[in-house]
Amino acid sequence: MEHSETGASAIETSLIAHPEAYDEWLVYADALSKAGDPRGELIAIGVALRRGQGDADTLRAREDALLQANAEAWFGKLASHTDWRDCFAWTLQTGYWGRIRCWKDYDHEHVDVSALLTYALAHPSAKFLRELDLGITDLEADEGYAPCIRALVEHGPMPSLRRMTIGDFQYPEESDISSVIVDDIGPLWPLLPKLEMLELQGAFIELRHPRSARLRKLVLHTGGLPGEAAESLAEAELPALEHLEVWFGTDEYGGTCNANHALGILQNPRFTKLEHLALANADFADELAAALAAQLRFPGLPPALRSLDLSMGTMTDAGAELLLPIAELLRRLGALDLSQNFLSPAMVSRLRLALPNARLDDQKQGEEGWYYVSVGE
Repeated sequence: MEHSETGASAIETSLIAHPEAYDEWLVYADALSKAGDPRGELIAIGVALRRGQGDADTLRAREDALLQANAEAWFGKLASHTDWRDCFAWTLQTGYWGRIRCWKDYDHEHVDVSALLTYALAHPSAKFLRELDLGITDLEADEGYAPCIRALVEHGPMPSLRRMTIGDFQYPEESDISSVIVDDIGPLWPLLPKLEMLELQGAFIELRHPRSARLRKLVLHTGGLPGEAAESLAEAELPALEHLEVWFGTDEYGGTCNANHALGILQNPRFTKLEHLALANADFADELAAALAAQLRFPGLPPALRSLDLSMGTMTDAGAELLLPIAELLRRLGALDLSQNFLSPAMVSRLRLALPNARLDDQKQGEEGWYYVSVGE
């Protein structure tokens, strides 16, 4: 196989671009088998399983046998290093890792997840990696994901990656959401040219200049979003984006956003394909309702928008009252989520009549003058 300057053969480059080109995978498998590489058979098994060909149980048994026989070559320290093995998960896809997940826990508190990640990304089994998830990597809330982000930057471009989660953990079971620091992901944008889905969960999210021709889904779950991150979204160059979830949180946990920040996101002229927008978990929900009421009268809803999520915030009857005059416009949406706010039963009844497309369940009960977002700490 002829190789390019980057070390990838022409067929490898093609498979990175078209991971479901199974006939091409079989050509690649045949070349490996002729070179005496047992991974060729593993690829052929993966293709057969994907296509539903042959007896699945028999194929799986042979796949397991190959993995065990070649564990040292195909996993290296990730099989022999006990702590690393316990903090690393993988799925197989056409002979190579399709998805990996790295993390640490209190049973493995001395694991350096960034070192584990560096090793995994450099391993030949990650050549066609499509999905990467980072669980808890810092138990003391000191550096957060910064070391792992540096490891990704040092590794360089990852043209095969289609989905990534930084902050793959359950809260509050594994950690409070605001005790996990996401940090600055700005340097990653040019390294992930074919990324389609990105999820960030935690505190102190910094985006810098989001730019991606392929990204379709972006999720920011946080108990406090810095205003700079919202400003980055307002200027983001993400022309393929279809799904955007933003949790704003509260100033008690680092949030510095206001209704104008949220409106700036809605008004981004590059979001021409945006179908779902969540401006949720906001402690300025009444102000946001006022801004939306003014904005949506003219020029109206973004052209592709089908779903708007204003849930989990501090919207009261005063804010909801401002949405009623634009009910006809909001009814054009397939879905409007106003759940987990502070709407009275009387207001919920009015909204049900005016907005049959609205979700209104799980309203919170707050004392006069004290309202809270659903996710802060």
